[in-house]
Amino acid sequence: MKTILLRALFALAAVGVVSVALADDKGPPKPLPPLQKNFPLDQTWQLRELNGKPVSADIDASLKIDSALRGSGFTGCNSWSATMYPIKDQHLAVGPYALTKKQCDKDTMAIESSFLTGLLGTPTWDLVNGELVIKGPRGEMILGRSL
Repeated sequence: MKTILLRALFALAAVGVVSVALADDKGPPKPLPPLQKNFPLDQTWQLRELNGKPVSADIDASLKIDSALRGSGFTGCNSWSATMYPIKDQHLAVGPYALTKKQCDKDTMAIESSFLTGLLGTPTWDLVNGELVIKGPRGEMILGRSL
């Protein structure tokens, strides 16, 4: 019994020496990568700010990505849907849009266009103070949680 314990202790000590020697060869330990956030699926978000300008509460532009990775919502004028994937490093990949063809006033149509194009180009997303912030090459938007 003593022999088995001594052999186990010797083996553990040898492993410790080898791992210390290997760690010295690699230099200092590398920091862990930042934790990846999970996109809040199955939650509806309402557009509050677009390219630094507040959006009127009368315009109900929204975004939701369901568990089947299908994005959908309303632009204030038309309903839309697209395949949307939250991907590595908090980016969004967006497929082609399916969009109804209703015409609205000029200001609402401008918001619709900016909102939908802001989702193109693999934008980044983040949750900041309970709001969803989406930034991309075609603009920035802030969305608040909707009921």
